[in-house]
Amino acid sequence: MGFIKNLKSLFIEETGTDKPEESAPQEASAPAEKSAETPSRPRETTISAATGKVDTRFLDTLLNALEEHNQDGFDYLEFRQALKSLGKMNMDEATRFKSAYAMAQTMDVTPSELTRTAAFYLDVLNQEQKKFSEALANQENTQINARKERLVQLDQAILNYQQEIESLMARINTHRQEAEQLKGELDEVHQKIAVTQKQFTNTHAFLVEEINADIAKMEQYLK
Repeated sequence: MGFIKNLKSLFIEETGTDKPEESAPQEASAPAEKSAETPSRPRETTISAATGKVDTRFLDTLLNALEEHNQDGFDYLEFRQALKSLGKMNMDEATRFKSAYAMAQTMDVTPSELTRTAAFYLDVLNQEQKKFSEALANQENTQINARKERLVQLDQAILNYQQEIESLMARINTHRQEAEQLKGELDEVHQKIAVTQKQFTNTHAFLVEEINADIAKMEQYLK
């Protein structure tokens, strides 16, 4: 292993300021319930970079991978540490690189060795990216695809229910139309029965009246 103590300091400029520490006096004078909220709200620190926001959680993970694979002797990481140290001095970039390389030469390190080890650490980072992509794909499969499959099932169930409802509504409409038709037929039948009953009653009364009249006349005339 190399002798790098703090890999993060090689890539991130640490200013030594922290917003939560600045607000500490206010929290001390605030009610106790507010100070109790602070531990339950973890911060997601991000660092501005040319490629966008750098999440310190992933930065720590990737730097840990570099640290685990830190090679023995003076390599790219030690070279970058030298550059970092020289950055505090008033010199241009070319002078800094040449000065850092002069330090590397004292340990028999060549430019090709520096670029080779830098490429080695790039490969370490790429392997971490591959593992991250695999983990992300697995998470997508377990969390996203499962929900998508369930969503398809629910959509199909809703469609089936809608079709059943439409079928039931069609049956209800058919039965309603039949019921309305039967109501009309009942009224018509009632009217026909009433007319028939009246006609029968009238006819019956006529015949009874005629026969009774004949009986009365026979009793009168046939003595």
